[in-house]
Amino acid sequence: MATQTTSETWRHPGGKLIELGPHTLKQAELLAILIGAGVAGRPALAIANAVLDEYFGLYGIHQRATLDGLARIPGLGRKKAERILAAIELGRRLHRLLRQMAKPIGTLKDLSDLFGPLEIPPAPEPPPQGPSDAELLAAVISSGIRSRPPKVIAEDLLSRFGSFLGLFGQDMGDLLDVKGLNSVKIIRIAAALEIAKRLDQALQ
Repeated sequence: MATQTTSETWRHPGGKLIELGPHTLKQAELLAILIGAGVAGRPALAIANAVLDEYFGLYGIHQRATLDGLARIPGLGRKKAERILAAIELGRRLHRLLRQMAKPIGTLKDLSDLFGPLEIPPAPEPPPQGPSDAELLAAVISSGIRSRPPKVIAEDLLSRFGSFLGLFGQDMGDLLDVKGLNSVKIIRIAAALEIAKRLDQALQ
């Protein structure tokens, strides 16, 4: 009897993410994970491909997508559109943070140089406009459990890992300790973080 290949066991891109890692997924597969369930006659992957056709990739979503525009794509709706836009916004924030961290500290070029270089402390990063990091992660998580809505779960997640930057590179199993997260939500977070990484690369 022929041995079943690993790829034949994937009924949803989430299985591929678990087995091979988020970096192996195509853009449509990552979006399909955020979309979750499709609708009758239109599975999540078909909806994801329609999004990419409309906006020509993640960079196009970053440039042109609005909540209303995304929600009009058949099978998507506002809640699923919010998950996609939350991942895109995390990518923008990741890009800004990494650029700031890479900036060298300058020196004063005036009379103070007679007494040695004087370092200028970097300007503090202004707070991001719009939703907080916890609110963006809450949109990705999407649903909570009794007495723990998505934002509370997201805040717990951020407190454990310091910031959303601390989530990158974490083993998915480590996130199971956060009350209210399950494997579906953790896979969704992993897909959102991979989308954020790819948007950062596209913006460079």
